[in-house]
Amino acid sequence: MSSDAASADAAMSTASVLSAGNSTVALEHTLAETLDVFGALTADELAAPSACDGWTVHTTLAHLTISVAGFAGLIPITPYDQGLEFEAAVDAHTHEVAERPTAELLDIIRSSVPAVLAIFGGLTDELATTPVNMGTAGTYPLASLADAIVFDHTCHTRWDVLTPRGPVRRALPGLDGERLAAANRWLIGGIRQMTTERFRELLTDPLALVLTGPGGTALRLLPHAEATEIHHDATAAQDGTRATVRTSATDFILWGTGRETRHDRVEITGDTAYANTVLDAFRVY
Repeated sequence: MSSDAASADAAMSTASVLSAGNSTVALEHTLAETLDVFGALTADELAAPSACDGWTVHTTLAHLTISVAGFAGLIPITPYDQGLEFEAAVDAHTHEVAERPTAELLDIIRSSVPAVLAIFGGLTDELATTPVNMGTAGTYPLASLADAIVFDHTCHTRWDVLTPRGPVRRALPGLDGERLAAANRWLIGGIRQMTTERFRELLTDPLALVLTGPGGTALRLLPHAEATEIHHDATAAQDGTRATVRTSATDFILWGTGRETRHDRVEITGDTAYANTVLDAFRVY
């Protein structure tokens, strides 16, 4: 990595850490929504298959319990063996925790909320930047894991449990910009480490990604994903890029994680063929 790219990536990481660590509003709203939605489900709804392959709605709740309970010290966080793929480790731990009854899982989350909010609301600069090893998913600053929780709970609840993708019919108000921004900070922060080698090979020229609407931002992906530059000005993000991909902050979560096709959810200008080839190999989680 060049010194310029390293500096840009470091600046992005620092900005993400500070943004995530300065407020727990998104985290608090997210956890309240999880408790509200899952606490109202019937036994049949909990037993129904979710949109996550191999997981029921109850299994999904077990997965969401792990991160918050792990920070509160109530459940061990998955030990990320470097030889075991991240999502496989998460799946195994999720099924283990899913052996507990729903009422117990909800009580664990409810009991964990004060500790989780206190931890992320009181991080010093030194703690905020402490690296956390997540095995094959990469290494991330501690403060960014607040965004990871927001992403995980929001995404699984709204798009894997609730209709139209999930089995449970329930209307929720639209997502606010705070939660969308937090969820997308996590995904953007993972681009350099989570994406496939194929994606990094295909990304030979800078690519601009402009997220529109509430929680939106603009970024420039440098060649081979060596760095991700965040820009407040979409025009600046497009400077020197081969193509620009525009999509809403909500749609990016859906197609960026592979939950939905990106077609009809993106607008590409510049070298369309190049952008589509690169995006075909793109996935974050």
